[in-house]
Amino acid sequence: MSFSFKFDVPDAEDDASNQDEPAYSECKQLTKSVTPYEEVVPRQEHEDLHESLEKSVLDLMSIKVTFLVGGQMERLLRGEVLEAAEGNLDIVPSVYEGGMKVWECSIDLAEYIENHLDIDEETKVLELGCGAGLPGLLACLKGASVDFQDYNKEVLELITIPNAFSNIGARVKKRCHFFAGDWSALVDNITPGIYDFILTSETIYNTTSYQSLIAVLKKAIKPTGTKIETGRKDRKILKHDSFQQCQNSLVATGNAT
Repeated sequence: MSFSFKFDVPDAEDDASNQDEPAYSECKQLTKSVTPYEEVVPRQEHEDLHESLEKSVLDLMSIKVTFLVGGQMERLLRGEVLEAAEGNLDIVPSVYEGGMKVWECSIDLAEYIENHLDIDEETKVLELGCGAGLPGLLACLKGASVDFQDYNKEVLELITIPNAFSNIGARVKKRCHFFAGDWSALVDNITPGIYDFILTSETIYNTTSYQSLIAVLKKAIKPTGTKIETGRKDRKILKHDSFQQCQNSLVATGNAT
């Protein structure tokens, strides 16, 4: 029986820490039609990229996850994602979904995975809206095979795949897959009922995406699988009560307990 576990990061003690985050209404006018599904295949240049840039380390109790320091990849961007980065916009709905930034709850989720999930080489994991991919990479380092999905192909090529090479080397090509595009496109291409765990962190700010998310969860999770989502309620980019609305939608469709 599948179930959903979620935990919220408490409201920030200092609201000033979020002063630079764009309001949802400021981003909404920049939206466009959704990005189609595409599998992104790891290439030698992705492996080379992680070797040439500065990295940071998430040092957990028993595992260290290496990831690229933000702000280095903008020079490689093109088009609308570059415009979002240059405009200091964390999120532009249906254009750029925030994957160039390491969000706090992804670290919380990685810590939870380390301490609470029973993962081995038989475990199959999907991380939705992965960005830097820290939770999925933690699962990789524990032995799982992991599929990473992000809205933006550029994020996968410049952040996620280089981070994967940095942590598990050439094994990336055997143990990981990378999918770009909107969840509504992913659901038509994903293999049914194969994932033991589906992870997502700070991805449910927009109510219009809920049904696509739920459709992916219903199709992709094993009957015995677990869905885990994390988020913060104090984000300016969040619509009012959007986190709870998504939880209610999951309950209403039988995807949460």
